[in-house]
Amino acid sequence: MAVCDVCGREMLEASTCTERTVELVDGRYERIRFGAEGLRIDSDTCDDCGVVRGALHHPGCDVERCPRCGDQQSSCDCFETWDDA
Repeated sequence: MAVCDVCGREMLEASTCTERTVELVDGRYERIRFGAEGLRIDSDTCDDCGVVRGALHHPGCDVERCPRCGDQQSSCDCFETWDDA
């Protein structure tokens, strides 16, 4: 079992995370929701973190895209810290 550090729920059982924004190198951005990444994903749930279509990924999800550069959020250079707003 993997518990999300932000929302405190089991990732593969929680339909969404609660973290709506991310703090990047030049400010705060709204996070991209599952299904809005511009990727061809036919599943109704994220294969990596388990959220449902239209929901917020759990931090560290390999599918989530950076709202600043569009690259993979978990490894792009724009990432600084997660905001718990």
